[in-house]
Amino acid sequence: VCSTWGNFHFKTFDGDIFTFPGLCNYVFASHCNAAYEDFNIQIRREVVANAPAINRITMKLEGVVAELTKGAVMVDGNRVQLPYSQSGITIEKSSIYVKVGSKIGVVLLWNEKDSILLELNEKYANQTCGLCGDFNGFPIYNEFITNSKYIKMTALQFGNMQKMDGPTEHCEDSTSIPIYNCPDNLDDICEKTLTSSAFAECNDLVDVKDYIKACQDDLCRSEESKNSSCICDTFAEYSRQCAHAGGQPLDWRTSKLC
Repeated sequence: VCSTWGNFHFKTFDGDIFTFPGLCNYVFASHCNAAYEDFNIQIRREVVANAPAINRITMKLEGVVAELTKGAVMVDGNRVQLPYSQSGITIEKSSIYVKVGSKIGVVLLWNEKDSILLELNEKYANQTCGLCGDFNGFPIYNEFITNSKYIKMTALQFGNMQKMDGPTEHCEDSTSIPIYNCPDNLDDICEKTLTSSAFAECNDLVDVKDYIKACQDDLCRSEESKNSSCICDTFAEYSRQCAHAGGQPLDWRTSKLC
C-alpha cells in the first residue's frame, strides 16, 4: 500500500514516511523496468484556504486513461456516470471514496479531498517508479539512497524528480520544505490520541511513531488552537492504515476533536 494524505505527507510501498509540498503534476506510481507499462498514476495538488487537497488524479491502466477530479470522472476524454465498468476497469463512488479498480491488480481509493490509498498486487514488486517508491521491500534504499554511490537524497530532491509537466506547462520545482519552530511544551494530543484505547488494536499492527511525528509537524504548522483540524488528517490516515492491516480502529472522533 502507498498513500498520501493531509499536509503533503506520503508513505511509500516500503514504508518510508516523508513530506513533499509539491504543487506540480507528479508520477505517484508507475510500472517501470518492464517492456510494457501496465499502469501510470499521476497526481496534482492545490492549496485552498491553507489546506492542501488533491485536485486531479490521472490513471493510465492498460492503455485506458481515467481522469478523476472532484465531482467528475472522465474515461478516454469522455465524462462517465458512476458506477462504471468496462475494459477491465471499475470505478465506483461510496459516501467516503471514489474507488478505481483494475483487473491487473491496482486499486485506488480517493476521498475527494486530501487522501489517496493505492493498493498494488505484489507481482509489481521491484517494478515501480514515482513518489510511492520502488516497492523493493527495503525502506530508504533506492528511494533516498541510490545504490550506485550511496548518495543520500532529501525528500525534496526525491519528490522533484517525479515531476511530469504537461506538454505546454513548465511548473516550478518546490525549493523548500517549511520549517516550523515547535514549542518545547507542545501539547501531546498527537501521542495521546494515536496511542489511546481507540487505536489499541492498531498499535500492534501499524507502527505509530512516524504518524505521531507527522501529526506533531502539522500541529506546529497550524497557528490555531490545539483542536485545529490539521491534525485530524493524520489520525484518519492512521485509522485507514490500521483497517487495511486488518485491525478495527474504534471511534476516535469526539465532540472536542475532529
